[in-house]
Amino acid sequence: MELKGQIEEIIFTNETNSYTVCSLHIDNSEITAVGYLPFVNIGDIILANGEFVNHNVYGKQFKIDTFEKVVPNSNEEIEKYLGSGIIKGVGPATSKKIVNKFGSETIYILQYEPEKLTEIKGITLTRAREISENFNNIWEVWQIVLFLQKYGIGTANANRIYKEFGMNSIKVIQENPYVLINVLYGVGFKAVDKIALSLGIEETSTYRISSGIKYALHLAAQNGHTCVLEENLILFVSETVLQVEKNLVENELTALKYAQELYSENGYIFLSEYYKAEENVAKKILMLSRNFHKKMYNIDEKLNEVEKKLSIELSDEQKDAVRACLENQVVLITGGPGTGKTTIIKVLINIFKKEGMDVSLCAPTGRAAKRITETTGEEAKTLHRLLELGKLEDTGINIDYAVNKIKSKVVIVDEMSMVDVVLMNYLLKALEDNTKLILIGDSDQLASVGAGSVLSDLIESEKIVTKRLMQIYRQAAESQIITNAHKINDGDTNITINKKDGDFFFLRGTSPFEQLTELLSIRLPKMRKV
Repeated sequence: MELKGQIEEIIFTNETNSYTVCSLHIDNSEITAVGYLPFVNIGDIILANGEFVNHNVYGKQFKIDTFEKVVPNSNEEIEKYLGSGIIKGVGPATSKKIVNKFGSETIYILQYEPEKLTEIKGITLTRAREISENFNNIWEVWQIVLFLQKYGIGTANANRIYKEFGMNSIKVIQENPYVLINVLYGVGFKAVDKIALSLGIEETSTYRISSGIKYALHLAAQNGHTCVLEENLILFVSETVLQVEKNLVENELTALKYAQELYSENGYIFLSEYYKAEENVAKKILMLSRNFHKKMYNIDEKLNEVEKKLSIELSDEQKDAVRACLENQVVLITGGPGTGKTTIIKVLINIFKKEGMDVSLCAPTGRAAKRITETTGEEAKTLHRLLELGKLEDTGINIDYAVNKIKSKVVIVDEMSMVDVVLMNYLLKALEDNTKLILIGDSDQLASVGAGSVLSDLIESEKIVTKRLMQIYRQAAESQIITNAHKINDGDTNITINKKDGDFFFLRGTSPFEQLTELLSIRLPKMRKV
């Protein structure tokens, strides 16, 4: 349904995305309206499309899908609009004087003949021009919103565009619509390409080809790849993305490499941010591994003490891994499930703390951080929280992002398989040159959501001290999930399934829904009782 009303009060506005809760005066009543309403102010008259919904806390609300501002036309509407404080230098008293003087011509005077405002006592020519300029700026900004709405770009994104390009937004977009891809979230290349072609951009435009190449590389990054074979990239962009001649893509690829927006190495093409991230990670981790570090003595004594304190008995390979961490600046410990990685973390924390070395324990996800906190008894943070990164979808991928410096002498990162190259770059950037870095993970476990396979690449590089854990411990060996995982990794197909009181089953069923129902209602409750 469509409603027309004047904004009486703005109850809440999210500064990032312009989500707004406001009070809307319609006829002789007021309603609460919610939606993405950039550039609205008290006194604005809006024509809104949406529907009434019932919020479980706040009750009946009008949820706005789309809206447009309406020029106030009655003297009362104009006076309320101007007196709302939206225009610098005009309050309720001045607004009343202006409307009393010019009536229905007020809007025209403000836009085109501001010098007439000097007929009102107290308004100088300078002030009159400032009032007019402020008023016109507000309406010019709104024209940006209307322009974007024509092409299906919602008001939630309008604020981002205005912040990026200011009053020149329409001009910038008309010249090169593909700039929108770098600014808008949730609006992909295909949507912007459609806008560009409708604005008259040629299919062979360098703007279009350049954007198509970057789109293909971003698509690859979303699938975990920091780079793509050049010949595959050219073929994909020319035939699938843009349907243009290959030589046009090749020419633009050369131009992008020359401008250092893309990098080429060993036949692969990288977006600059991923190339620099990989380069930074490689350089920093080598530098850390070669740096001078405090030598630790009497390691065997320390191992005996911690075994007694924790009432455990370390295997030879676990002791070897702990020694490596005490003797080297950068160490990677890898092993499958049940091989004692968590025990090693507990031992290391105890030894480092006794030596007066503060430890930062972290993991890439909230769940992983919570698990390691529960198993070690020590607080673990997510990498984002430790680095004070915020959401990367808000900050974007900025290799030079100013991360929070980590002052701890030791940083232990668990579940390294889930750390992508951009996050690893931020982590290494945050470390002091004398920080001890211990990376722990299983390269066969969950891969990172972002691009890059940092853990696997570090293991394969053989450039840092790496300790592999092979032995499965008694409690873990009782789990068919763990033993089968190791067998599969070793190429052994003789796996154990459907063992009584086991935890690895092959379920036959008519549908996944039936299988899930059986699991939740019968099998899992039985296992819990056991």
